[in-house]
Order: sequence, then structure tokens, then C-alpha cells
Amino acid sequence: MAGVRDFISILAFGLFLLGGCTEPPKPPNILLISIDSLRSDHLGAYGYFRDTSPNLDELAEGGARFETAIAPSPWTLPSHVTMMTGRHPAAHGVTTNLRRLGEDIPTLAEALRNAGYATAGFVSGPYLRNVFGYDRGFDLYDQSMADVTPEASRTGISSPQLIAAVRDWLEQHRRNSPHQPFFIFLHLWDVHYDFLPPPPWDSLFDPNYAGSIDGRDIEGLSPDISEQDLAHVVALYDGEIAFTDSQLGVLFDSMEERGLRQDTLIVVTADHGEEFLEHGRIGHAMQVFDESLRVPLIISFPGRIEPGLVIEEQVRLMDLPQTVLGLTGIKAPQIGMPADAPIRSMDLSPWLRDDFLKGSFPEVVAFPENRIWGSGRTSVRTSTDKLIRDGALDYYEVFDLGADPEERSKRTGHGDDLARTLFELLELERGWQEWLAATPVDAPFSRIDGGLRAQLEALGYVESEPGTVAPPATNPPGPSKPAPSR
Repeated sequence: MAGVRDFISILAFGLFLLGGCTEPPKPPNILLISIDSLRSDHLGAYGYFRDTSPNLDELAEGGARFETAIAPSPWTLPSHVTMMTGRHPAAHGVTTNLRRLGEDIPTLAEALRNAGYATAGFVSGPYLRNVFGYDRGFDLYDQSMADVTPEASRTGISSPQLIAAVRDWLEQHRRNSPHQPFFIFLHLWDVHYDFLPPPPWDSLFDPNYAGSIDGRDIEGLSPDISEQDLAHVVALYDGEIAFTDSQLGVLFDSMEERGLRQDTLIVVTADHGEEFLEHGRIGHAMQVFDESLRVPLIISFPGRIEPGLVIEEQVRLMDLPQTVLGLTGIKAPQIGMPADAPIRSMDLSPWLRDDFLKGSFPEVVAFPENRIWGSGRTSVRTSTDKLIRDGALDYYEVFDLGADPEERSKRTGHGDDLARTLFELLELERGWQEWLAATPVDAPFSRIDGGLRAQLEALGYVESEPGTVAPPATNPPGPSKPAPSR
């Protein structure tokens, strides 16, 4: 009798498993939002004193916020290719505007489409145009808001049109393919200079300003700008953030009305930040200090991620594709850094699950860089220290991020602790550079037409020599000064 009971138990268990496998859980929808030029410390969720981001703050409260997310580059093109591939810029090769993503490097959109997702991209800003290879893997890649006049690239408003296009696509998808999961990539450009938010956001944070600065051509402003004028520039930047946040509120509300929020993984991040004379410059694309590299990373996944979770440890934008795939359960091992690389992309999803043992987050190293002027500037960033090397001058600086998070004081001297830190960081950089030298990257030449070239010139990204991009010379490096009080 015991043998019969055992057989019946095994049979019943097997039928249970079969029954459970007949209706696997539906894969979640995915919305990946990149807000161009958004530094994390200007959001309320990251402690900012102004109310710039109520919708993003609410998203963070309902999900996870990464306190220290590091972009791989201080400008749009290489950072976004990293966001889509999980590869460091030096490992995907798109480090100047003369290069595009190679066909042999897979993208997040390709992995998701291969897994059965409907894929759609809605982008703005010239560096997101398909000439650079972003459109691979997308069923629809709408770049109509990026293919605009040079003047509109600087002064136009694009977020409302982009949000409307996403809402229209969602409605069409609901009618035609309601059971197919979707992946939407949304790139919002309005926070990028010029800083010309529409009313009432243009005077929201500095209503009594009476000076002459109007938010145009900010990358050409003198380092000797007055504190009052600099504070107004920051207020206009914050107005752009608040305006963009309001448009995201429209999208989030629309998704709620359609019953999509509960089944959608939402990721919000940025490609780089913005400098306001913390280290002598206004704008971005040149230096590798944290005001250009520390970006928001907020992930909301109702029922799957613990609300209000904060990850303090350092992570990188190159970890984003594998984390999205990890949260959806999709296996795509080809996404991310090559297997022999000295640094690897990480799937951060285990640290976002309720049942995972917290407190065992690994130490990851970031190698932010800017290679657009000759040898450019490279850096090594751990959770505690940072080394910056100027390749052209063969000069380096070292900062203690714990004691000096704003990177104001270079460490000098020859103490044992400093010598040990220098040795460790230089060894990390040396191993990284040796691997790069031995690893060829196929990044074909991009075909930039006259219209795109005019856009880039209007934005200040001018070609100073073949293969390089540089901001205009009207904003040379100058003395650092404290940014307006935060």
C-alpha cells in the first residue's frame, strides 16, 4: 500500500507542476526613460531642496533608488550606447560622433524583441538619431523630434509631443496586441541646454531675477559670471527638470488609467549630468567630475521591488541592460562586456528582490572617461576613491570621496595610505588599458548628413580635428567656485 500511496503522491505532484506550467506568468512591460543632462542631486528623491520632481520622487518611493549611479561618459552619444549594450564606451567604440555601433554588438532592444516583446523607441536630440545605430531591435524608432532644425535643437520644446506619441502608441498596442508585452525607450531632451522652460516653469525658482541671463548659450558663459547670474542659470535648469517631470506625470497617469502601471517595469535614468562651475566650466562633455557623471537611477516594479528601497553602493549605467533582463527573467548572456574583460557588467536584480539577503552588495569599479580631445580624460572610481588622469598631459589627480565628495581637494603627499590608494587605482587603470589595447573594437564610421552636422554645430559640438568633438572655446576651463547653495 505504501508503494501505491507514493505513486499516487508523485503523480499528483507531477500533475500539479504540469498544471502550474500551463499558464506561465506574463512577462512585464518595460518603460526605460532617459532624461538627458539630468544630474541626480537636483531631484527631491536625492535630497534636493527644490520641489523639482514630485512625479519622479513618487516613483522612487514606490520602488528602488540607487544613490550612486555612475555614467561612463560626460556626453550623450557614448553613454546612451552603453545604456543599450551594457558595454563600456571603450568596448563599444562609439566615442566620437564619427562612429556608430557595430553590427556584432547586441542591444537590449534586440534581446527583448527576440524574447517576444513589441519594441518602440521615441527619441529627441541629435545624438539619438538612428545613424549611430540605436534603432537596431526596435519595431518602431520614432526620431521625428530629433530630426529638427538646428535652432529647435537648442530652443525647442519636445517632451509634450514625445509623451503624446507614446500614449498614442500604447493605445494602438492595446487595440492590436493586448497580450504582447512591450518595451518602450523614451529619451527626453528638454533638460539639455538651452535652459528655456516654458511658463510658469521659467520663473518658478527665481521669480525676482532682474539680470540679463536668459538661459541661452550657457556653455559659452564666462567663468567670471556673477553668483546671482549663475544662480539664475541653475534655477532655469531646475525649471526644465520640473517641466519634464510634469510631462512624465501625464504619462504615468495615462498608464494608470489604462491599467498598465501594475504590470510595467519603469526605469528612469540619465546619460550624464551638468556642470555649474564646480570645477571651472558650465555645461558638460569635457570633465569627469561627479557633477557630470553621477546620474539618477530609479526602478519601479510594483509587487516585485520593495517600496522605498535605497541602494547606497556604487553601480554603473553599464549594469542597466543586464538588470532589466534579470528583472524580466530573460536570458541574454551576450549582452554586456565580453567574458575576458577585466570589468564585467552586472545584473543588479538580485539586490532588488524582497527575498534576497541584503548587505552583500559587491564592490564594483567604474571607469568614466572622455576621449574627445586627443587622449582625453580617463578615471577610475571606487566607492571610496577616485583617480582622474589627463592623457594628453600625463597628469593625474586623486580624491578621497568619503571626506571630499565634491572633489574639491586633490590629495597630495606621500603618506602610506595615499601611496597604497594610488597604487591600487593605477593598477586597475593599467589592467583596463592593457585589455583595451589588446581588444579590437569594430565601430564603423557614421554617415552624418548636413542637417545633423548643423544641429551638432548649433549645440556647440564642433569638430576640432578628425575624430574629436569639443565644446566651443568660449567656455575655457576656469577657476572653480562654489555652486549656488543647495
